[in-house]
Amino acid sequence: MFTGICMFVLHFKRMKTEGKIPFLIVAAFAWIVIVSSCANVGMPEGGPRDTIPPVLLKTEPGYKSVNYKGDDVQITFNEFINTEGISEVLVISPPMIKKPLIRTKSKTLVIEFNEDLKDSTTYSLDFKSSVADNNEKNPIEDFRFSFSTGSIYDSLKVAGTLANAFNLKPIENGLVLLHKNLHDSAIFRVRPDYIAKTNKEGQFLIDNIAPGKYHLFSMNDANNNLLYDEGAEEIAFYDSLIVPTSEYISEIDTIKTATDTIVIFGHTHFYPEDVMLQQFTEDLFNQYLESYQRDSRFKCTFVFGESVKDSFGLRLLNTKPIENWYQMEYTETMDSLIIWIADTTAAKLDTLIAEVSYFQLDSLEKLFVKNDTLILSFLDTDKELQQKRKKPKDGEEEEPEPIEQFTWKTSLTGSTVELNKKLGLIAPEPVLTFDSTMILLYHTEDTLKTPLKFKFAKDTVEWRRYNIDFPWQAGTAYSLVIDSASATNIFGITSRSFKLNFTTREEDFYGTLTLNLSGVDGQVILQLLSNSDDEKVIEERITNKNGAVLFDYLLPEKYRVKVIYDRNENGKWNTGSFQDKSQPERVMYINHVHKVRSNWEETLNWDLTPDDKFIKKIRDLEEEEKKRKQAEEKAKKEREEGNKQEMQNFIQGSGTGSGILR
Repeated sequence: MFTGICMFVLHFKRMKTEGKIPFLIVAAFAWIVIVSSCANVGMPEGGPRDTIPPVLLKTEPGYKSVNYKGDDVQITFNEFINTEGISEVLVISPPMIKKPLIRTKSKTLVIEFNEDLKDSTTYSLDFKSSVADNNEKNPIEDFRFSFSTGSIYDSLKVAGTLANAFNLKPIENGLVLLHKNLHDSAIFRVRPDYIAKTNKEGQFLIDNIAPGKYHLFSMNDANNNLLYDEGAEEIAFYDSLIVPTSEYISEIDTIKTATDTIVIFGHTHFYPEDVMLQQFTEDLFNQYLESYQRDSRFKCTFVFGESVKDSFGLRLLNTKPIENWYQMEYTETMDSLIIWIADTTAAKLDTLIAEVSYFQLDSLEKLFVKNDTLILSFLDTDKELQQKRKKPKDGEEEEPEPIEQFTWKTSLTGSTVELNKKLGLIAPEPVLTFDSTMILLYHTEDTLKTPLKFKFAKDTVEWRRYNIDFPWQAGTAYSLVIDSASATNIFGITSRSFKLNFTTREEDFYGTLTLNLSGVDGQVILQLLSNSDDEKVIEERITNKNGAVLFDYLLPEKYRVKVIYDRNENGKWNTGSFQDKSQPERVMYINHVHKVRSNWEETLNWDLTPDDKFIKKIRDLEEEEKKRKQAEEKAKKEREEGNKQEMQNFIQGSGTGSGILR
């Protein structure tokens, strides 16, 4: 192009003046075309985004090489790579005491070991998906590398899945270990021979194992010492010894040619089959006072590591309270306590010095009574102090203090009570007396206000709750009236008058689910759970027989269904024990979300024969279908827009070109 410009200038100088003007016009037009063309070439609009991960070119030592005597591993790729996160993800098996140094040299990843490699050992380096290119961060999925320091390359494998024993949720980054030392104490004292970490699905693969017998464990290894800290860490163990083996399985196929050629294919099958590990926390007695505080002048809270049933004691050291000076409220497990101070003189003190006693284990695992001296302080806020000090102005009469009363709360979240539920009344503090004859329940539309007969009782689980039990009629409005001073709490404070209007739903609003069970062998707990990560228990049934189990009066929502194999028949799930070599109680799910519809009865057949290989993969089929239709609609819309754009381009091209379309 430069040569052309020079020739143009030379020719232009030789021209006469009258010939230069038209020539300039033509040259200017040509210059615009040339510049536009050059601009298009020099300013590319870009191409498709790079989605290709780095390509492996060579390694030192070679992949699966033997007799390696070096002190590092060098892996070269076709492009620069990003090393962020490799050190946190990389798992070297057998494990090393010191972490290796990870660096790059041009396009080569260097893993420099900080300790001598063991002789005659096959090492496996599991990078998972941490190796990625430097620009677009495209990872190499499940990248592994291995070599041997001896003359034999070990290639046996153990694979499986790790899940939480209570809810079968896959455990990511769980540590799985193989121990060649078969003594029960090995997991407490000896570093494992092989390790692996699980992926997002809880799957693990321990590769390059030497022949032998092993114990298989998993734990969350909170302190990264590769040893099990009993009671402080979760654990899983496989009941049987692991003996890795392999078998080559040939597969014969015939290719139809003129001579009918026989071709033999094959693959290596590894044993044992995929194992299922269920991780749990052992229920060991580890008592300690976790926290304590004085929430108000009349309320203190204590939280313990274990139940304090039959062992809790409390006495005040800086004052002599009245007899029965406190009332204790506790949870079902009795590891969390609320102490209500009934002695008003003691409650007025800003600071209470208390001695708390409870059982604890000594170094010989024997129980002894431990005494803790605690300082329980509470100061009134500035607003509360001002209210106490407030005096009438000159000429004003002092107003009598209003009578203090407490207000009832109910178990309702709105103004509807479900047909199969009780109506709960909840007091803010413990109640000393309650006259149920001062409670009236009647139909709202009843002009005569005829009282209805109902059952009234204190709740057996939730403290400070009282239940009104009545056979509610569908689609009916009710009124509840409680007279003032119907109840008195432990501080002598009476209740305010209370009125509540509420309704019930029509019966056809609810749905019904029946589980038709088979394969039941022993007691099982059937649970209907919320369709959420916390899996809140909505309804529960216990049975030990095959046949129908009914869940009725269900709200039209989505639910999950779970079964607990109640081995000890105590009505709840129990964890395992490595000490006693007992696994946690087995659980299983229906692997799809069940949607209950209003005025709809549905039956699900469920075989409860225990399945050691069961993996929880709950699918929401309705949501999957919704997403599938949305994807189809989006693809259809994109095709239509693409066709429309092509037509517009064609019309525009035809309009400025041959003139066929005008």
